[in-house]
Amino acid sequence: MTDLDLILAVAGTIVTVLVVAGMILITPRGEVELFGDATDPQGTDLSRADAKSPVPTAARRRESRVGH
Repeated sequence: MTDLDLILAVAGTIVTVLVVAGMILITPRGEVELFGDATDPQGTDLSRADAKSPVPTAARRRESRVGH
C-alpha cells in the first residue's frame, strides 16, 4: 500500500463515521405521530378536482381498417 492509499482509507473511514453519526443525530427522538389529526387515512388532503379519463384518447379512436 502506498501513502496515498492509506490517506484515502483513513479519510473514507472518517467520512463514513461522520455520516452515520449525522444520521443518528437527525433521527427524531420519542414518539412520532404518523397520521396526525387525520381520521381518514385514505386521502383526506386530496383535491376535489375531477379525475382525468383513465383511457388515453388514442385508445378511444375507432380502428381504421385499410381495404374495407
